[in-house]
Amino acid sequence: MKVKTPLLITLLFLGVQLFGVSGALLDVARAAPAMPVTVASTRAALTPRAGGQMREFRLTASAITYEFVKGQPTTAWAYNNQVPGPELRVREGDLVRVIFTNNLPEPTTIHWHGVNVPTSMDGVPDISQPPVRPGGTFTYEFIATPAGTRWYHAHFAEHKQLQLGLYAPLIIEPREVNTRYDRDYTITFGEWSADALHPDHNQPNGGMGNMMSDDMMGDDMMSTPDDPNVIFTVNGKASPLATRLLVRQGERVRLRFINASAIQKHVIRLEGHTMKITHVDGNPLLPPREVDAIEIGTGERYDVEVTANNPGVWALHCARPGHAERGLKTLVRYEGAADDSRESADTRNTRRFRVWPDTILSQRQAAGETTRPDKQFQLTLSGGMMMGGMMGGDDENTWTINGKAYPNTDPLVVKQGDRVRVQLFNMSMEDHPMHLHGHSFAVLQYDGRPITPMVRDTVTLRHMESYDIEFVADNPGTWFFHCHNAEHMEGGLITLVKYQ
Repeated sequence: MKVKTPLLITLLFLGVQLFGVSGALLDVARAAPAMPVTVASTRAALTPRAGGQMREFRLTASAITYEFVKGQPTTAWAYNNQVPGPELRVREGDLVRVIFTNNLPEPTTIHWHGVNVPTSMDGVPDISQPPVRPGGTFTYEFIATPAGTRWYHAHFAEHKQLQLGLYAPLIIEPREVNTRYDRDYTITFGEWSADALHPDHNQPNGGMGNMMSDDMMGDDMMSTPDDPNVIFTVNGKASPLATRLLVRQGERVRLRFINASAIQKHVIRLEGHTMKITHVDGNPLLPPREVDAIEIGTGERYDVEVTANNPGVWALHCARPGHAERGLKTLVRYEGAADDSRESADTRNTRRFRVWPDTILSQRQAAGETTRPDKQFQLTLSGGMMMGGMMGGDDENTWTINGKAYPNTDPLVVKQGDRVRVQLFNMSMEDHPMHLHGHSFAVLQYDGRPITPMVRDTVTLRHMESYDIEFVADNPGTWFFHCHNAEHMEGGLITLVKYQ
């Protein structure tokens, strides 16, 4: 059964009330109004929303000497000389002004991932703005909406620039906060590869052998191949350099997970504890789901609540084979625990873990009938090693939507105010985390079965999976809709949402 639009809006409204996300109903269902396209006129037109204020930041991208791994200094590209870049914390409705300077040897831009910015502020080279040249500046301005865990990152030569360190959290606090936590940690996962520094140096890419051995949860045989040369990081450092998280027994702890990796998904687990997912991509999840591990695709975010009820020293790590050993691990230490170097083992039981999104169908089933959307599109994702050669491209690096690679893909043409339904189906052998710029969307169905709507901006489709999503076209412009795996995006897995 399918959900009526009024029921969808009611569910989203309940999320607003339960989680204190003031104004999220309008921000989720309908994006911010369009603004003029030039920087000067946009600046003149924008004012903070009621209760908001002007927040001005300065960001500079430059090359620095940095240690991802202890004793191995290398070159990173960083915002304000740090990896990740500075966490920007603002409140919903604030007017955010970011004066950006590019001191890198090549052009770059900034994309505000999950934020409903005006199209001229979206950071897509030659679609939203010209690239910011070396030595150049650009002023980004937008209203902070919707509330939640967002992030910002380079959107020029994204594979290279992400892996070099150009990413950072953006937290938009709700105007009214009803849920209080004793601690609030932001945890950003990244990856670094020698290929990013030396793009002409051919490294082995893992290939089918890695896929066949990377079978953590049974679906990874169809997942993105794992590159053994990649080092993974937690807040910019590979284990054991990653900063430990301190808690006290009895505390309620909020963990904000951001996967800023250019290519790899992760399966995140906190040993000795369960995690309650409260938000997906910064938006309330109704009802919250208790799980043992979370599969998080590139570009996705999850907020979880953990009750500190099991004293000791516990690993927070990726459970995919090899990822923790190559850096994606830190420790959660209770106050009074004797030794960070000795981790407790999780001996609760040996049952199969509850892993999100495998648990997604345990979401309460939706009911009712939906009215017909104004526009409906069906997108089949394919390509890679199985089909790339058939399209006349590289066997492993041509990726298609309905048989076409960007810039030849057919755009999704919409009018302002349209309710747009998109049916996504992944025929390829690899994951595709599909991200829509400038809008949030409601996920209504998973593999043809209705679920309680989730509001997201990125959703990962595994092999032969399908999702039905819906958004309101209320942010005019031309917007990227693409796979957030940088290799797939560069291989053509992009289409555009175009307003008439």
